[in-house]
Amino acid sequence: MTRLMTFMWLAMTVLIGVGTYWVSHEVDLLEREYASIQSRIVSEQETIHVLDAEWSYLNTPQRIEDLSNSYLQLAQIQPLQMASINDLPADNDMHLYRLDKFGEAVKFLPVPRARPGELATDEAAESMIINAAPVGIPERQGGQP
Repeated sequence: MTRLMTFMWLAMTVLIGVGTYWVSHEVDLLEREYASIQSRIVSEQETIHVLDAEWSYLNTPQRIEDLSNSYLQLAQIQPLQMASINDLPADNDMHLYRLDKFGEAVKFLPVPRARPGELATDEAAESMIINAAPVGIPERQGGQP
């Protein structure tokens, strides 16, 4: 009986030793992974810091003003470009005026009518049909479908 108990205690000791070794090995792997993740986080934080500095440089007001002056060729608004609300045509006069490509109101000229050859066949057919019965639907006779 003592041999059996000794063998059980020995087996249990070996299992506990193997389990402890396995757990310590897993802890080492997780610590390495943690260190790797921490180094990547630090690297990303440094990259974010550099990008923030670059963004601050790109958004300086003087740089934006220089770029707008060189690429946009904008000018100050002249007093003649301003108008009051009273200068706009009334709703009933809207059909008399239209805006040209410069945004100024000019006398409205009606759009020329399309020539018959320019009309699409569907539009021409629709303009010819006034009150025709629908095609393919039988008319009701005596209230029955």
